[in-house]
Amino acid sequence: MAIEFKKDTEAFLAVLALVAGADSSGSLEERDFLFNKVKSVAIFGNPAPADFSRLLGSVNDTLYTNVPNADGEFTAAGIDSVLAAAKQALSADLRRAVVQLAGELSAADGADEREGALVEKIRKALA
Repeated sequence: MAIEFKKDTEAFLAVLALVAGADSSGSLEERDFLFNKVKSVAIFGNPAPADFSRLLGSVNDTLYTNVPNADGEFTAAGIDSVLAAAKQALSADLRRAVVQLAGELSAADGADEREGALVEKIRKALA
């Protein structure tokens, strides 16, 4: 099933949601990073925490409903489809920003091998 993003905010968060879920657990450090750094990116308009939480939840629901996964872990083809859709939805400046933030997010709780490999894949796909 193909995924399509209606808004650049959805595409931006979808890329970061892939990173947060790459190690099969979202940590408090990752949550804090999203709520303290990412929500202040200009495209989000610095929403209230509850509004940002709803947007994150909606993006996660969209990902898990529309992207191939096995036991909650996205397949390589699923990740490729998200990144291809994100590349179409994001301007060059937003692609650079999300690549940088993906690296910072993966380091927020100590990047593991899977997160590092995913960040490199994101970097190549969104270049």
